[in-house]
Amino acid sequence: MRKSILVLAAALAASAPLVLAQEAAPVGVWQNEFKLGLNVLQSSYSENWNGGDKGSVVWSGAFDGRMEKQYSESRNWRNTLKLTYGQTHQQDRDAGGDLYWRRPDKSDDIIDFESLLRFTQASGWDPFVALGFTSKFDDRNDAAGRSIMFNPMTVTPSAGISRKLIAEEDRLLLGRLGVAYILNSRSFFTDPAPATDTRRESSSELAAEAVLEYKVGALDKRVDWESRLTLMLPFIYSGKSVFEDDLDPAAWGLPDDVAGYTTTLDVDWDNTFTANITRVIAVKLFLRWVYDKYDNTVTPVVEEGVLLNAEPVAQAVRKGGQFKQTLALAFGYTF
Repeated sequence: MRKSILVLAAALAASAPLVLAQEAAPVGVWQNEFKLGLNVLQSSYSENWNGGDKGSVVWSGAFDGRMEKQYSESRNWRNTLKLTYGQTHQQDRDAGGDLYWRRPDKSDDIIDFESLLRFTQASGWDPFVALGFTSKFDDRNDAAGRSIMFNPMTVTPSAGISRKLIAEEDRLLLGRLGVAYILNSRSFFTDPAPATDTRRESSSELAAEAVLEYKVGALDKRVDWESRLTLMLPFIYSGKSVFEDDLDPAAWGLPDDVAGYTTTLDVDWDNTFTANITRVIAVKLFLRWVYDKYDNTVTPVVEEGVLLNAEPVAQAVRKGGQFKQTLALAFGYTF
């Protein structure tokens, strides 16, 4: 998997003669697109409903925004923001058989912002600088159900070279290769439940980054597909030395080679398929596949040989890929 970034680099270089004619963006004009959406699934039953079924409400709200401006022939600035939050409310029966609503579970949670400045060149090879920020509204990774707001937080400045492989009215394929300096900040609970005291730790990474963004519309823009593939290969991780020098992984139930997990290639492939039924009603299919062998936002904290955040560290080890799929009838508006 370490060869993936090199393969993508070779693909970008080999694509030079295949680049389609690019449509020039109007200079000095903001091109904006904002999407608001709400997905809802609801069911309810009377107390005497035969079969013991239970009611539920599943909802999620989403905002996708893009603001892009070609300031001049040599400067393009694009800002994107993606916000998603959803919950599942489920009924249950108490010892007396009466229905009651349990505490809601989180079903979606995304905060993702990126600002990308490309120095557009006649050759099509555009140097870029970018700044990204990701977080969650409500982190509920704790086994006891406790939550921490806006956790974790990751800031990612990056720089490199980009190229529009396809630039048409209804199709766009943008590739980027660069180096990213990743700053992570994450809080964890210091004491068992019900205590709520937290401690915040920070870490940093230096990584090679490759990004492919694809967007296509078909059937007179009634069907859309947006895809983003991100490959991240850390060279340096500030928490790796803790695993190597300060901790016996086996004593805490961790793999002996867990230190190497922190500099393994990370993959994040996000896809959204949209079939627009009317202007405000659409069927949306979300697919996401993530391979992150160790979540580097979880910095191991060791004091006098004791791993203070043993539970979060154990949860951060994921040897297999993670898959998420959501199919929903969505109500939304684009402006």
